[in-house]
Amino acid sequence: MNKYWIRSALLAVASILLALASLEVLGGPFGWLADGRAAAGLLAGDGIPLLQLLLLAMLLDQLMWALAARGRTPDMRVPRLALQIVTFLIYALSFCGILNQVFGLSMTAMLGASGVIGLILGFGLRGLVADVFSGIALHLDASISVGDWVDLQYRGRDLSGKVLDFAWRTVVLADRADNLVLIPNGEFAGVMVTNRSRPSPLSKYECVLELDAEHDTARVLAILDNALARAVMDGLLAAQPAPYVQVAALKDGLATYRLVYFVEVGARSPGTYSHVALQYGAQFLRAAGVPLTSRTQVEWRRHGGHGQHHLELPEVRASVLGSARYLSALSAQELAVIAAETVTVHTAAGQALLNAGDAGETMFVVLEGSFEVIIDGPHGPLEVARLWPGDCFGEMSLFTGAPRSAHVRARVASVTLEVAKHTMAAIFERNPMLVGRIAELIERRRSVNEDALLRPAGQAAGAPQSPGMIERIREFFRLAK
Repeated sequence: MNKYWIRSALLAVASILLALASLEVLGGPFGWLADGRAAAGLLAGDGIPLLQLLLLAMLLDQLMWALAARGRTPDMRVPRLALQIVTFLIYALSFCGILNQVFGLSMTAMLGASGVIGLILGFGLRGLVADVFSGIALHLDASISVGDWVDLQYRGRDLSGKVLDFAWRTVVLADRADNLVLIPNGEFAGVMVTNRSRPSPLSKYECVLELDAEHDTARVLAILDNALARAVMDGLLAAQPAPYVQVAALKDGLATYRLVYFVEVGARSPGTYSHVALQYGAQFLRAAGVPLTSRTQVEWRRHGGHGQHHLELPEVRASVLGSARYLSALSAQELAVIAAETVTVHTAAGQALLNAGDAGETMFVVLEGSFEVIIDGPHGPLEVARLWPGDCFGEMSLFTGAPRSAHVRARVASVTLEVAKHTMAAIFERNPMLVGRIAELIERRRSVNEDALLRPAGQAAGAPQSPGMIERIREFFRLAK
């Protein structure tokens, strides 16, 4: 039982007791109609009917709120503002009834006076009246309700927020910074509003990237599609509807790419999602050696000749390799040596680049596309990781000569750079101190990988690693201790 039913019950009891008192004192249960009012005196003759009419108004008001609260469902709700207006009408009629029945004032005179007063007030308070009636219309509009996220432009300012309430005069919004924004109902009803919560909580957003139009458009689209797929896998963007990329414009030597994605409205601000999409897009473009500024691209074309693929330029390959985990400790000169000797490997979708147990003495750096890492589990093949642009794999074979430990298969058409043993051997001969730094990186990565594999089995994370990685690398490359 809600509070309105309790109040209604108390008011009903009080009304019954007052009716009994009226019957005893005034000669009738309805004091304003009783014949004994004049004989009872001013206090009882007018006081009891006045209290009865006032209690009747209060009882009707509480019963209305009790019934409205009982019938409130997500699909059918009684607007709060409408209930408040009915409350006002109940008490207004009660006031008129008291003036007419208790004090004997003429209803015709009262209605005439109220009409004139209403015209004066309506003209003077026309803005307030417009806000009130607009609020009623907003309450009755099923296309927007409290709790919805909306976008609108108000007085030249773009607003995005959650509807908290439709009050008498204003729509109350909470913006992305949890600030309250109050907009008059009449003005809110006159602007174009985008309801992000209807008909689905998933809303469409987009951001744009501008790149040099000299790039292969199909290749850039594939890179950016892959970046959005990574954001979906990380749970930052919705998987369905799937995000996509399209060319939005070609102008002044620049190609504009539109990254379109869907997110649950209200979970984060649109700016956060735009940041995620652009961050992943820029990361994957850099990993593929695609410059993000047209000026740099012009310089590279001048250096390498018109039409030359940028991955064939040594400085571009060196920049890409420098961001790889196990090669980040190398100097610019050492990266230039490796870049000159690396081989570009193209792998078709579904094709295995490595197989578990195979011998190998090379490592791969992912430039484009993505790979899945598969091991032979007790119940069949098991995917344990995915590799994205900027990731490396095969490092144990390159640095220690160990057989391949897993199958690595391309999920989509992918491109990698292959680093061979003989290239690293020349680097180690000139800089033996690199062995310790690379061994530390390998051990740290192995620890993370083994912890991830041990956790699902319920084993303790952080198991000690086998010592001697430096010795294994030195022995494999036949370096002096």
